[in-house]
Amino acid sequence: MIDATKNNNNDCSIIETVYNMPKLKSCPIEAAFRIIGKRWTVLIIREILRGNTQFNRFMENIQGISPKVLTERLRELEQLGILRRRIVSEYPLRVEYSLTDMGKGFEPVLSSAALFSMTYMPRTVFKDGKPRTPEQLLSGQL
Repeated sequence: MIDATKNNNNDCSIIETVYNMPKLKSCPIEAAFRIIGKRWTVLIIREILRGNTQFNRFMENIQGISPKVLTERLRELEQLGILRRRIVSEYPLRVEYSLTDMGKGFEPVLSSAALFSMTYMPRTVFKDGKPRTPEQLLSGQL
């Protein structure tokens, strides 16, 4: 995984390096968050990363989303090239969704966001309100 905090050439952060580029057209952070910052999008990607690939599984695991909005988000993500839609069987009709290579690129972003929340916002994330370290999570010491 890329360490986005430091540039190997000097002590300047990657962010500072990027924002000093004369060819920068717009904020690359904002560009990513325009996609994943849209309501429900992160949860849809999360479900696919968890192995849930069908519409009904999304409906079961994403509380509060309506079928209409889920359909809209799935279409948007497919048009953006983040998801791939595949018809698995004709009768009964079964459709599965998977992440494209571009979509898989969101996994480290979401993992970093989860780790941040588990470390710095434990009262929001965990019932006991205690922070978890990456080592505890990976070793199963929850």
